[in-house]
Amino acid sequence: MKSPAPSSRRFPKRASPVPSVRVHEAMRVADNPDEEQGVRLACPGDAQMTWLIARRAAAEAFQDRLSMLMGVGFAVVVPILLVVVAVRSLTSSFPNRDDPALGAALAFNLLVVGLLPTVSAVGIAAGQFAGEKERGILTPLLASPASNVAIFGGKVLGAIIPPLTYSIVAEAVYVLGLAVFFGPAELGLLPLAPSLALVALVPLVTCFAASVSSLISSRVRTYNAAQQLGGLVLMPVWGILVALGADLLDWGPAGLLGAVLGLLLVDVTLTVVSAATWGREEVLSHT
Repeated sequence: MKSPAPSSRRFPKRASPVPSVRVHEAMRVADNPDEEQGVRLACPGDAQMTWLIARRAAAEAFQDRLSMLMGVGFAVVVPILLVVVAVRSLTSSFPNRDDPALGAALAFNLLVVGLLPTVSAVGIAAGQFAGEKERGILTPLLASPASNVAIFGGKVLGAIIPPLTYSIVAEAVYVLGLAVFFGPAELGLLPLAPSLALVALVPLVTCFAASVSSLISSRVRTYNAAQQLGGLVLMPVWGILVALGADLLDWGPAGLLGAVLGLLLVDVTLTVVSAATWGREEVLSHT
């Protein structure tokens, strides 16, 4: 009895995957075969990987409806109410519009409206490590050739972009509200140097909050634990920053510049040290 002849049917070979971050290079080579020898598909560098991770994290945060509603409320509704209610009563209590105290109070509100939307950075950062670990989607990133600094920096940047976007809108709405309700001349009451320093503190404080929350999130196992611990740690920090912001107007130009540069140094140091001390292999072995 003859054994059946082997089937002559051939299955198509599986195409080798092309890294998604280099798809445009592969398409260019397909259009120009002569350049194939000069193209090398390599892994992206730390800066590019950081941006890719941050862009993905920010896109997910913008797609969350609850976060979007809160962001729009803090960015639009709160500044308008602040101008209509608080600023109107404040200006009525100063018969002399040239009083420096009035300008200082108006400038301090720039810090207030800018910081309110940044509260959401704690929740976003809490979900970057602990939340993704719970959902089982952190392992592919940990197994990638991306460095710890690129991963940690991308997660922090991704947690900063959404709230900082709403903060920019809030600052613009507040300034526009002053011009609409009290006239463009009211903007001249804002002291220039303190106003710029208070506005510059908003992204720095947001980065600090995101770095602390990411540090906690990378060390705990659950999203709820990361969010609760992050809120408890940052709650007194918010109070201290607001108190310092109120006194910051009396520090002078040198003091304002020192405060901005000092907080910038703290943010960079905290992010780098957190990434360097992060037990990536330990996390990967437990996932």
